[in-house]
Amino acid sequence: MLSPFVIHKLEHLTLDYMHITCPEGECTGVLAVHRINWALGTLHLILAAFLIGVKSTRNPRASIQNGWWGPKILAWAVLVVLSFFIPNEFFIVWGNYIAMAGSVLFILYGLILLIDAAHSWAEMCLEKYEVTESRTWEIILVGSTFSMYAGALAMIIISYIFFAKSGCGLNQTFISLNLVFSVIVTGMAVHPTIQEYNSRSGLAQSAMVCIYATYLTLSAVCNGTLFSSIGTDDRT
Repeated sequence: MLSPFVIHKLEHLTLDYMHITCPEGECTGVLAVHRINWALGTLHLILAAFLIGVKSTRNPRASIQNGWWGPKILAWAVLVVLSFFIPNEFFIVWGNYIAMAGSVLFILYGLILLIDAAHSWAEMCLEKYEVTESRTWEIILVGSTFSMYAGALAMIIISYIFFAKSGCGLNQTFISLNLVFSVIVTGMAVHPTIQEYNSRSGLAQSAMVCIYATYLTLSAVCNGTLFSSIGTDDRT
């Protein structure tokens, strides 16, 4: 989205009938990404409105969720094209406030789902071990937990090597905070008080939190470095 090439392709989708321009400034760059995400979010909101009250696949409207892929892709493409006729100021507000708040909620919701998945995985391994008394399930649980911690540690090391050099104070801060919080989360998972209220709590859940948070941190510092290197500006 950093080149007019994409705009020309979007115009070609309309058989060159439309010439896409923005009222102020260029349409490419960061704001183009917000335009495409806005189109995708708007489409999902429209689909959600059509599915209000649907609780079973037997409902005729359930086919909107499970099918109609051709019309849905076409509708998304139309919304993408239309988004380029909306002034940049709208997407500056959208990106700085609405999309930012939505992304935070999305990350938190995803984290909750991952923790629940790790908790279910740990419980299943423990139950299998208690029933079969096979060390295989114990090895699987310990191995998966160790692998997640190893993955998180590897990403932290990579972050420090490539994205925390001299002069990258903000990157250094975020990477270090993620490391500190990972240690805190790990300590909390095995704390006696936590174990008293939930004996099934353990390192599998904290390992999932660590690797997910570290991945997000690495992605953030990586993208921030790339945008800085190409001189991306919010006005483009």
